[in-house]
Amino acid sequence: MTHLKHASSFLLLLAVASLTACVPWKRERAAYADLCETEHAFKVPGPQGETTVHLETYLYDYPSRWRDQPFQQLLHVQYPGEKYPRPEFYVQLVAYNEEGRGAPPLPIVYDSREAYITFEDGLQLKARPEVYLGGGDYDAPVFHPNYARPSPYAINSEEVQKKIARVTNNKRHGSAYVIFPTDKFNADSKWTVHLGTLDVQGREVQIPPLELCHHPVKQWIGIEPLMRP
Repeated sequence: MTHLKHASSFLLLLAVASLTACVPWKRERAAYADLCETEHAFKVPGPQGETTVHLETYLYDYPSRWRDQPFQQLLHVQYPGEKYPRPEFYVQLVAYNEEGRGAPPLPIVYDSREAYITFEDGLQLKARPEVYLGGGDYDAPVFHPNYARPSPYAINSEEVQKKIARVTNNKRHGSAYVIFPTDKFNADSKWTVHLGTLDVQGREVQIPPLELCHHPVKQWIGIEPLMRP
């Protein structure tokens, strides 16, 4: 009986210690701007009938984030004569068609020379003329000649599909990227991104203008260990 009483006391003390080792901890996720719409679908007629083409557009590598980590783009460009690289704005493109049994993917050709941003004041900025590929574990472009492809370019080509990142916004399809030479992107940006068109079997598919939406600061209380790692 004495042993049972000691065991019960020990378990009670352990439970109390576990509770007192945790304290409320104020958490905060910084404000950010993101595309208001991410997924787009287009019906395209063709020799074998109508097919559906999908285009997914992202600004961030969402699966790589955790907890209160800020939303950040992962591209910095080193300019000649400057000490520090600058961030540059980009849009990730994931393109694919709905394939029937045994049907091959249709080439989805994109020309980034058509792309531009309209800023809040009405001024416009054209995208870099090349389409860029990603590399490494995360969904982000690599700003290097080896990863640049001249436009127009099939953004669902075999080359693109082989470069599916380990941490990715779409586990089945690879990505291509359009880069805009500006470091002005922030949480209050109210830009409109005009990507232009897709060419699917000679059919022109107009991509609707993409608006940016503001996401305010988010705060909450989390329970954290007293002895943080």
